[in-house]
Amino acid sequence: MEQLPRLKARIASLDELRDLIRALRSLAAAHMQEASAALTGIRQYVEVIEDAIVAVADLLPRTDGRDAAPRPDDAHVLIVVCSEHGFAGGFNERLLDRAEAELAPGHQLGIIGRRGAVAAEERKLATSWSVAMAAHVAGVPAATRRVAGHLADVAAADIIFAHPVSSGGFEVEKRTVLPLDPALLAGSEQRSPPLHHLAPEVLLQRLAGEYLLAEITRAVMESLTSENAARLLVMQGADHNIGDKLQDLRRLENALRQESITSELLDVVTGAQAVQESHLG
Repeated sequence: MEQLPRLKARIASLDELRDLIRALRSLAAAHMQEASAALTGIRQYVEVIEDAIVAVADLLPRTDGRDAAPRPDDAHVLIVVCSEHGFAGGFNERLLDRAEAELAPGHQLGIIGRRGAVAAEERKLATSWSVAMAAHVAGVPAATRRVAGHLADVAAADIIFAHPVSSGGFEVEKRTVLPLDPALLAGSEQRSPPLHHLAPEVLLQRLAGEYLLAEITRAVMESLTSENAARLLVMQGADHNIGDKLQDLRRLENALRQESITSELLDVVTGAQAVQESHLG
């Protein structure tokens, strides 16, 4: 059985660790709520751009959108949105599992997030490039621009990310960000052509660039929300486990303290008996 001073030191150490875990839990909860709130506006912005692309497509010659399909020899990138930091459980593993299943011969692999890049390297996955993942909402635009910078000469790109669900978990999803969805380019004849000052081809090109940024931003923000939800669950589990361990150690501490008190009482009684016997002798 451990000595009481050593046991007290272990309890103090676990108390400090629990304080740290609770601080990380609070931070993850705050980041998750912030990212979740920002998602509403991002999704609405994507819808606005989609409507604009459909409207501009009406100004162009009729097409079924097949001209936008990539050729077999065009560069194709698979982007995986992972985490920049740890303590997120199996978050990166699930995303990379999907990436391995989707990765086709000749496709390039791009990783967002330092932890994901390290995990991909451990899996011996050949990565064409990697960029830092946002740690909070304010860093999402910069992460999006870093990714877009790698897509300048790419004809096709898919992005794998974590989509948050109401239960607090996430689902791994894949979305095509390049080329434009043929359904958007098919246009719609149910409304009047929009007023415009730029040539339709130029306007569509600029809208396509904005749409790419918006779609990447949405995927990154959804993954950021899911990442922090996963981290929150991990921290809650760790807090619970440490609480159970502390409870066991404090029971042991009380038992050792009682044993120490009993031992001291026995020493007193034994000493008193010895003194009494010496007087009687």
